[in-house]
Amino acid sequence: MKMTMKAAAAAVMAVCAASAAHAAGFMLTEQSAGALGRAYAGVGVDGTDISGVYYNPATMTLHPGTSIQAGFVAVGLDLAFEGEDAKGAPITENGQYNTQAIPHGYISHQLTDSVWLGLAMTVPFGMGTEYKDNWAWGNRGISAEVLTFDFNPNVAWKISDKLSLGAGMSIQYASADLKLSPTAPEMPGALTSEVDADSIAWGFNVGLMWSPLENLRFGLSYRSRINHNADGDLEIVPPQMGVSTLDATATISTPAWAMATAAWDVNDLLSLYATFRWTDWSSFKDLTIKTAGDNTTIQNNWQDTYLVSVGADLRFTNWWTFRAGIGYETSAVDDPKYRTAIIPDADRLWLALGSSFKATENMQIDVSAAWLHGIGERNLWSTDGSDGGTPKEIGKFEDLDAYLFGVQLVYKF
Repeated sequence: MKMTMKAAAAAVMAVCAASAAHAAGFMLTEQSAGALGRAYAGVGVDGTDISGVYYNPATMTLHPGTSIQAGFVAVGLDLAFEGEDAKGAPITENGQYNTQAIPHGYISHQLTDSVWLGLAMTVPFGMGTEYKDNWAWGNRGISAEVLTFDFNPNVAWKISDKLSLGAGMSIQYASADLKLSPTAPEMPGALTSEVDADSIAWGFNVGLMWSPLENLRFGLSYRSRINHNADGDLEIVPPQMGVSTLDATATISTPAWAMATAAWDVNDLLSLYATFRWTDWSSFKDLTIKTAGDNTTIQNNWQDTYLVSVGADLRFTNWWTFRAGIGYETSAVDDPKYRTAIIPDADRLWLALGSSFKATENMQIDVSAAWLHGIGERNLWSTDGSDGGTPKEIGKFEDLDAYLFGVQLVYKF
């Protein structure tokens, strides 16, 4: 039972990491198909769409009147693993999952000369990975499907032509279905455990925008940690026996993040952008999961992560804008022994391109694509040692890539 509880704890850990982890861990930065085209450099203060309702609510004051925005970013993964099984035989596997679409929607409305109201509806955290049920290292994860939905009303105040403030409340729902095989690697698939859990929790967000010059803007924003009480079922499937189901609960604080952005409209043709984001993953040290009469703690040992990106927009005509960006993001995995197959995190490079097209005076269509490439250390270990086993390196993710494509519509009334 203790071994099965370890697997359950790892699964619920992924639920709550998903409530705050694809950027690093698996936090979904992709809440704007337009900003995707410059690797999210200057997102919000760029003023080219209204996704700042999520990223920095103070930037709503850049948009007079009423605006709506809706779109999605599709994500495909390539997680090619090469290594050996417990007996030393070579194996290959890929945790790629069906392409998933990440939707987003925003409303921004100017209530008075100095007050704006907004609503962000996003999927800020999630992932999908899947290996064969009987793959050799099922104790490091078999499958994961995680979904969150965030309902985020906001208000912004234009203090002056140079300064705006914003704040909001985030109501977040998270659900996950995760599967592992807690048995010894010598007997892959002999026993599986699956966790299906969900949670509703809330947090807050604040933002500031400062415009020292008419063509220069800086933004600061912060989203709080969210305390999730994840309730679900732990389903244990012994070989050739009936399914056993237990109630399971866990309480976890997902990390806060803070972001600084800048936008410089150099001239009528060119704008330059930059973003720096910090995420407090080091607060996610461990997880305790409870069932009737049993508690288990699993070590996570993640570290803070950082995203840096720069990008540019080129306005070739009054109806066509081309953009590009590059970014670098650090991994939440500090010690490679704690990397799992269902969250195979690593440092990543962002390369992005995109365009905006003015269909009418009030309607804009944005199309973007990006490649996220895992770089640096990408090894997988047999165990983190918390189960009493001896950790050994069992292989490497030769590819840790994500392919992103986004489309959105922005309409101004």
